[in-house]
Amino acid sequence: MGFWFSLFIIGLIFYALTKGYAKSPAGSAHKAFSEQDASFLVALLARIAKADGVINESEARYISGILDMCEEELKDPGVRARLKRIFDEQKNSQTSIEEMARMYKSARFLTNDECASVIVYLLHLAYANGSLHPNEKRAIDEVARGFNLGDISAFYASFEREFSRTWQDENSSWNSSRNSKNGSFEREIDPYEVLGVSKEASFAEIKKKYRELSRKHHPDFLGAGASSDEVAKATKKTQEINEAYEQIKKMKGE
Repeated sequence: MGFWFSLFIIGLIFYALTKGYAKSPAGSAHKAFSEQDASFLVALLARIAKADGVINESEARYISGILDMCEEELKDPGVRARLKRIFDEQKNSQTSIEEMARMYKSARFLTNDECASVIVYLLHLAYANGSLHPNEKRAIDEVARGFNLGDISAFYASFEREFSRTWQDENSSWNSSRNSKNGSFEREIDPYEVLGVSKEASFAEIKKKYRELSRKHHPDFLGAGASSDEVAKATKKTQEINEAYEQIKKMKGE
């Protein structure tokens, strides 16, 4: 698998050079996002997802949201399946994740801000279950080294603060009544309320609203001057939107 991935990356770099990306480097992540960016990003996400040995439901929802976002951004209905194949191939890859990041930066002429944006995606996934596993942190540190970003401790600190606050807030909202069958608590969270849509809305309307909110709150749209705290808050909001959308999709059988 490592050989095929390396061959795939070489092809991407050749494509980038021959199509003139060297003359027109990537701009902001949402302004010049390409399938090449998506492929690298999904490959890195796959490695982070499996860093702790298992992909849980929260991480799966986040990955699904990323694939939806890529499909929408690239306006290509076939790209989701291609990216899903890359994810499935790369989650068990033995290729150095640091080298993958280094190749990504070189192939797409990424600025430090763009590299930091990728780190945010990876941290968002790592914190999807509310905490950071040591193996996930180790892998993200390797990506930061591949990007030559230097110290990223401020990113970790911001995510720790934001996700710790959110965890406490969510715990305080648990219903005091236990489920009579299994004794578990039930959360009072309405996914329709999170997206600001009615339960009678069509799925097409819900999907349109989801995309609007995703663009509005995604950390990529904060601008280069955003603080790490602002990025962490926007990331958490994006996660809530993604989870609400995925829940509604299940409820409606989409």
